[in-house]
Amino acid sequence: FVNEFPFYCLLVVVLCGPVLIFTVLVHEWGHLRMSRLLLGGRGGGDSDNNDNHNNMNSTIVLWPLGGYTFCDDLSIISSRSREDGGGGSGARGNLKDDIIIALGGPLTHVPMCAFWVGMYAAINNGEVSNFTFGTNLSDISSSRGFFSSLSEQGCLINILLFWFNVFVPVYPLDGSRLMTSSLLLTGTALNKAALLTWFVLIIESMALFAWWIAMVVDGVLGIADILCIMIILFVWCECYRLYSSIVGGKLREHPLFGRDCYLYRDTRPSIFQMSTAARNLDRARSGDGVDQAGNLTMVPTETDVDVDIADESDPC
Repeated sequence: FVNEFPFYCLLVVVLCGPVLIFTVLVHEWGHLRMSRLLLGGRGGGDSDNNDNHNNMNSTIVLWPLGGYTFCDDLSIISSRSREDGGGGSGARGNLKDDIIIALGGPLTHVPMCAFWVGMYAAINNGEVSNFTFGTNLSDISSSRGFFSSLSEQGCLINILLFWFNVFVPVYPLDGSRLMTSSLLLTGTALNKAALLTWFVLIIESMALFAWWIAMVVDGVLGIADILCIMIILFVWCECYRLYSSIVGGKLREHPLFGRDCYLYRDTRPSIFQMSTAARNLDRARSGDGVDQAGNLTMVPTETDVDVDIADESDPC
């Protein structure tokens, strides 16, 4: 096969080697860059802390299903804020920032897809009507056919990585952070968010497993199908770990749901979870705390609001 289709073998090596590695590195750089833009200058007025934030110790790790980024100083920032009496929120306590940072990686696939489409257009004199994701073994024997197929498959890699990261909410993929942070922003309790994540993962993994079985029955089994069953097994293992954490009361020890920005989130509860005192305080701050005569109503104290919220909302 190598002697008969040498250009195809070269295409596979280039795609699974430098192209894939570069794509993953750019993806992780997007997370790193976004985290520095959002969190790099937050230090609560402490110049030493600001220096630490601007010089984050970050590491990009590659693994069989992609890569992930360690930003060690981010957890240190939150811990330091709690120790300094910052109310337990810290720089990573903002769930909106966590969503934006999680999106920083997948959004890098948009310009990379544009690059591959532009490369295809440049090779084919501006013609993109024949742009497909298939590979014709006879077409890649020429230099134009080879680089055209490389452009098509490079774009496909970016599309698949975007879909896999965003729409499969399994740790440590970005979809898990996007789904969990979004649920917590709406006022969903942490344990309920974990159950919803587990349920979605079960549905998606069973759908992928059914598709894989159909491919096996039809006799169509290739590298993509082997990768698919590896992903399914990985998702099932993570589902078991998440379910064990939920039923065992150890959700705070889970690497995703035990993060500081979830346990010590500084966002307000949703309006549906607010107590009467909290809603009155919210209206007073927005200028609505007046009676029919135009006089200011009594604003409840912060202590009363905190107690009421603690009593009526589910604890994290």
